[in-house]
Amino acid sequence: MSAWIHSLFIVQSLNLACAHDKGTAELPKSSEDFFASFTCNSVHDSDSNLNEEGDPFFRWVLPARHTTWHPGWEVAPRPTGNVTGKGELHYARVFDLLNWSRKHNLLPVPVDISSICHKGMEAQFVNGIGSWTDENSVPPTPNEFISNEIWSTLWNTCHKQLLSTTRISSSCIDVPGLLVRNPSPPWNVNNPCHLEYRMVDGAHRICLRKYLSTLLSGELAELEELAKRENREAFANSVMAQIRHKQRLVNQTTRGPFLVMNQTAFLSMLMTSDPYTSWAKDKENLMKDATGELLLEWKKWMLRVMDRVGVIKNEHCESECSDY
Repeated sequence: MSAWIHSLFIVQSLNLACAHDKGTAELPKSSEDFFASFTCNSVHDSDSNLNEEGDPFFRWVLPARHTTWHPGWEVAPRPTGNVTGKGELHYARVFDLLNWSRKHNLLPVPVDISSICHKGMEAQFVNGIGSWTDENSVPPTPNEFISNEIWSTLWNTCHKQLLSTTRISSSCIDVPGLLVRNPSPPWNVNNPCHLEYRMVDGAHRICLRKYLSTLLSGELAELEELAKRENREAFANSVMAQIRHKQRLVNQTTRGPFLVMNQTAFLSMLMTSDPYTSWAKDKENLMKDATGELLLEWKKWMLRVMDRVGVIKNEHCESECSDY
């Protein structure tokens, strides 16, 4: 495959728009370290260190699927006598979802992450709203000012994603995830968390965003505590400036860019055939969709998407928070 096609793959993946050389990731202990670790590369960056086996587009877009049959995520009713508690098997191919988005020139919009349900959160609602079904061993907080409640909630809903070091090591939270919006309340229809949006692609990135928000909340609490103890006016003014800056970062992090698909379109792309016996059964089947013409159009769309991401970030941030 020609080098110019490889150079497109890195900017076409809405799962991974930036790649890092490291093979594993250790979660940063501060927001500063987080920004250094998960900043998007330019869509024009060279991909000379990539090969077909390591390319994000091959690994995470072409073969990727969204399953709707996990407990709490069912689209179809559960079969009678199904002792596993799973509904009928339904799949959506991530490539199909993103290609539909491209064809309809879908561009990201700002969405508050508290209104998004992603896989991992449904554990809270299997036995009723607010009830946990899995007691996980929660590691120590990276900052003593992060509340135990916030940290425990993050870990219970995102521990699988945050422990997936291969995936998060090449993730960038600026790359929009894909959401399905419920058309109208009640939002418990087709949404296990009874929220407005259901995430169908991007759980690792939204968990990283939540992790960053948690780091920032702890750092903000630390600065506020410092401001209470400091009497010197000049130093207190400096701390207050840092607090305002940190508050802007918190606001920006908790409201991110996402692609929003309507529920009718999403349901139309569900299939009952197992991907690994149909479109994903071999490499040749996977590759037949990645034509040169499609990749060129996909690159144009991705450039529009990331341009819109920049606009959204600027709308929520003044020059002081240009490090994000």
